[in-house]
Amino acid sequence: MRKISAQLGAILTRVHFYAGVFVAPFLIVAALSGALYALSPTLERIVYSDQITAPPSPTALPLEQQIGSAQTRFPGLDVVQIWPAVEPGVATRILFADDTLADGLNRAVFVDPATGAVQGDLSSYSGMGELPVRSWISSLHRDLRLGSPGEFYSELAASWLLVLALSGLVLWWRKVRSTRHGKSSTGRTLFGGLPARPGSRQKTMSLHATLGTWFTIAILGIAVTGLTWSTFAGANVDSVVERMSWRSDPLQTSLVADATDVEEHSEHFGHGTADLSFQIPVDQAADVLAAARQSGIDGPVQMVPPSAPHTAWSVSERWVPWTFSSDSVAVDGSTGRIVDTLAFEDQSLYSKLSSWGIYLHMGVLFGLPLQIALAATSLAIVAVAVLGYRMWWKRRPTRGGLPTGLGRLTGHHWPAYLIAAAVAVAVGMFLPLLGASLAVFVGFDLLVSTWRTVAAKRNAATGSTA
Repeated sequence: MRKISAQLGAILTRVHFYAGVFVAPFLIVAALSGALYALSPTLERIVYSDQITAPPSPTALPLEQQIGSAQTRFPGLDVVQIWPAVEPGVATRILFADDTLADGLNRAVFVDPATGAVQGDLSSYSGMGELPVRSWISSLHRDLRLGSPGEFYSELAASWLLVLALSGLVLWWRKVRSTRHGKSSTGRTLFGGLPARPGSRQKTMSLHATLGTWFTIAILGIAVTGLTWSTFAGANVDSVVERMSWRSDPLQTSLVADATDVEEHSEHFGHGTADLSFQIPVDQAADVLAAARQSGIDGPVQMVPPSAPHTAWSVSERWVPWTFSSDSVAVDGSTGRIVDTLAFEDQSLYSKLSSWGIYLHMGVLFGLPLQIALAATSLAIVAVAVLGYRMWWKRRPTRGGLPTGLGRLTGHHWPAYLIAAAVAVAVGMFLPLLGASLAVFVGFDLLVSTWRTVAAKRNAATGSTA
């Protein structure tokens, strides 16, 4: 059993080394852009303060009049969202569908609620209302602004970040257990490091390991939440969630009893499933907001008007700093009747964790303190990667050859190989980019081993001839 454990430790060391050498550049880029991304909510408020804020005033115009001011600036565009100002000093935000913008973008118009003056307009990205600067940073972090091909880099980085954090913790624990000094506890050494001469490889390794240990939980949180948005791993997560029915049902906004009634009403208007002459009833906004407030929806909200006949408004509490839940209601705009409710406390555990994870990753949940913590974690990842390279540099070959110190695989302990292979296949199936890159590392390692074997035989033959 001890031989198997030693062999597994050697295999883990080699995997950690190869990933650290070849994947670290991706991690450094992702971490640096991630530090900027973590601070982007605050940067957005600074850059666009003239649009987002408004002169404080104890009075406000009726919501319909505020919407009308925005419509005057952009006549002919359909309103798709309304963010009413909820406190003095904040502008009302009206979002329009604008065909002149790229697909998926809306036109956000900012209105002074006290005077109705339009303070400006900006492109709005995603349902979270990201403005241009924040969206640019988000794209840089997600795909280096290269589109779909660039998303591979971030998924590869997040996949290996998860493995490197866990494998590094295991390897450091094994090292501490085998080299404890005096009466120092394992926990104290894990977080405080081993005594070593400044500038030595041992000191670099200790800094590398302890820094990673201190930030392990935050690093794992960033990696896991990031993977849920990735292309391949994210699709696997969605597949599992769908099969297990972990996601809560969405808010129902239909005002008809069943699908048959929907078809009959649609045919009545003569446009299949939609009425092209339908006018969005923005004049109902104030009454809808009042009905939502009476039902318990409070704080900043996002209102989505109906885009088709026989559809209710949806009003949802927006995720803002120090808000840990979001309730939603569907309101019949013509009567003020609450059609459906979606209370956060009634949602599934997965839906709750998913929401918290998203807004933690985005730096929203705890405001600026969280953003600073995320940025610090990102910089810690960069420091750990650089220290890892420094460790390799101090043990690099000085007279040619290949890196040493990868953990010796002595003997043929097949149970260890089988265990490692089973884990690698299982993880690789769920994290495809990690599995593919791991296969490349294994192939490279086989070439290295073959090269060393051939070189050793050649040297032995040369020595015997001499």
